[in-house]
Amino acid sequence: MNQDCDLTSIQQKSYSDYPEAVRNNAKRVLKYVEENGWGPCGTDVGKQRANQLAKGEPLSVDTIKRMYSYLSRHEVDLEASSSYDDGCGLLMYDAWGGKAALSWSRSKLRELGEIKEQSNMGFLTKGLNQGFQDMDMKQGIVSGYFAMFGNKDLDGDVIERGSFAKTIQERGPNGKKLIKYLLDHDAKKSVALITNLEEDMNGLRYEAKIGTHSLGVDFMKMVESGLINQHSFGFAVPKDKQYFDQGRKANVIKEVIMYEGSAVQFLGANPETTFIDLKSETDAFEYLDRLEKFVKTSDATDETLVKLEERLKSLYEVLKPAPATLEEVKADLDSNKLIESLKSTFRNHGRIAN
Repeated sequence: MNQDCDLTSIQQKSYSDYPEAVRNNAKRVLKYVEENGWGPCGTDVGKQRANQLAKGEPLSVDTIKRMYSYLSRHEVDLEASSSYDDGCGLLMYDAWGGKAALSWSRSKLRELGEIKEQSNMGFLTKGLNQGFQDMDMKQGIVSGYFAMFGNKDLDGDVIERGSFAKTIQERGPNGKKLIKYLLDHDAKKSVALITNLEEDMNGLRYEAKIGTHSLGVDFMKMVESGLINQHSFGFAVPKDKQYFDQGRKANVIKEVIMYEGSAVQFLGANPETTFIDLKSETDAFEYLDRLEKFVKTSDATDETLVKLEERLKSLYEVLKPAPATLEEVKADLDSNKLIESLKSTFRNHGRIAN
């Protein structure tokens, strides 16, 4: 009887403690829609959700469940939609709060006991905003961390030291060699071979030898150009190897099965940004400059350059200021002209150095 009362009490509550990034994603959608309209995109529910989130209104548990369900199912849509002008995928995903809302809703439902052993259901990824510890481009060797211990991450998880011990022994470079080194979690882009994988006092540290095939060569060029500066890993959590710590308000992971480690260009899991960790507008434009220069001057393969051009367009979409600061920008400017115009606008407002 008490359990039924507790469940009813939880279901009647509402929550508005979602991060500012959720509201910002919804506001960005509404600003775009005000200028361009919804077009064929979205249902009345999705449009209502954008308005609700932009205002910071509280969400019922049922709404949080629907949010988590929608964002989990439609994450795949982002593969074909990299900007609001590119189909309905990203537009409606951000209308529901975007990646920030996916992380928050998952963490909130775990806290409420509405998700049990969620990680055991499939392949998850977790990002780390850290670049390489060491790089020897002559030898083609890189090292860094795939994960850190003890810190509550943006998914509301805490990984305990020792969580990787078993998977390293069984699947690591001294075991069955089943843990791959990928670019952006893409199984078709194995760019290096993990030669050492170990837990130290800080986290999961690795060393890897970059391949000499075309993907490996492109990867090395991107590393040298500063385009690869974050890490992530793909994993699952065995049954009964995680629990929710009410004191820390975190999901504590005691053991993982690791499938791959990735060097990544853009951490979508970061709730404060859409693609990369933008510590400031200056950092963002410095990264944009590096990316633009690489696309224009690199002799990387066509496949790599096409992907980077798509990322470039997505990035300046994220950085686009309010309409008032773009009043002199013509609607028919091509991508390169728009980027230069954005830089000029920010310089004129004193936001970035000349």
